[in-house]
Amino acid sequence: MNRAQLESKVIQCIEDIIPSNVQIDHNTDLLKVGINSMTFIRLVVSLEDAFDIEIEDQSIYLDHFSKVTSICDLLEALIAK
Repeated sequence: MNRAQLESKVIQCIEDIIPSNVQIDHNTDLLKVGINSMTFIRLVVSLEDAFDIEIEDQSIYLDHFSKVTSICDLLEALIAK
């Protein structure tokens, strides 16, 4: 999976969780568009299911989930393991 495909799949996971009227791109600040503690957990679970990975507790920081690009950086590292 290349970076563009990864970003597309991550955006799909995010769009399934946040309000439908919000536009997401790779630089959107997710903390300003409706990601809260409940949606954050839903996003982590959605990403784990979509990519068939487990995001370890020590990797679950808001900084890793603030933008699509930072999520993709984390996922690339996890997928490469």
